[in-house]
Amino acid sequence: MSCKSVVVALTAGLLVFTSGAMAQEKLGDLVSEGGFDWIIGAWTAATDQGDKIDLAYKWELDKHLLSIHLKWPNYEYRGMIFYVPAEDKITQVGVDNRGGNGKGLWDADGNKAVHKYEHTDADGQTNKMGMVHSRVDNDTMKLEVYEISGDGELGQYPTFTTEYKRQKEQ
Repeated sequence: MSCKSVVVALTAGLLVFTSGAMAQEKLGDLVSEGGFDWIIGAWTAATDQGDKIDLAYKWELDKHLLSIHLKWPNYEYRGMIFYVPAEDKITQVGVDNRGGNGKGLWDADGNKAVHKYEHTDADGQTNKMGMVHSRVDNDTMKLEVYEISGDGELGQYPTFTTEYKRQKEQ
């Protein structure tokens, strides 16, 4: 075998190997493998006071990015969820219409998607919370919000729970 043949074979092997690794690092693949595709789409809920809450998760950038849009009266949030392969973490960053911003990590706990989030408002006040998303049925999602302790663990009981209904695509 000539030196040129060895180089071509090695290059082809490396291309196949790195292509496979890159395909596995796609957020969309991780979401599918975890069984969390159901979360994608538009959702709506109502507060105890009757205010409407809209929540949407939408794929972008060939399923490397999941955008999030949350809106209710006098509040709006936009975020990005993406996979960081070097850290093997699913990260979320976002901002709101009140000058606040936040960051957090997503993980799975059985069949629940858990988002541990730290939000800093425009005055510099920081609040940590855990949001646990679970599928009730094809058209219903339960979202429980927990306090997070100093060691990063979720509180024993949710501070509030909301049920969202899937909205029909338009």
